[in-house]
Amino acid sequence: MSNPIASWTAYRRGTATLLAGVVLAAVASCGISDDERFRRSVESMEEVARTAGPGDRTKEEPQEIGMFLFEDVFRDGDRVYFKLGDSSMPGIDPYGYVWSPKSPPTDDPEDAAASLFEHVQGPWYRWSDSY
Repeated sequence: MSNPIASWTAYRRGTATLLAGVVLAAVASCGISDDERFRRSVESMEEVARTAGPGDRTKEEPQEIGMFLFEDVFRDGDRVYFKLGDSSMPGIDPYGYVWSPKSPPTDDPEDAAASLFEHVQGPWYRWSDSY
């Protein structure tokens, strides 16, 4: 004769193990968040930003910095832009991060793009353009 308490305990353990596996798989498949990738990459990104010259670009060759693969890294005045990609079609609505150590970046009304900047930490901002 089987013990109903032992069967129930085994059922609960099996269900808990299955649930833990599903949660672990879901977390692993999502990867780490952009915030965490930024936190782990900011030191390397700042090193690049400090040494980027006016003509330095990676347009022809994407550049891996920290945990990101940037399509383009370029200086515009005091700012250094780290382009991750485009929100829509290639070349339209770029986004990424910008390093602006002297002052918070603002949208240039003379530019065709509407630029949005969201402060992340220190001199770092999330950036996106919309045409």
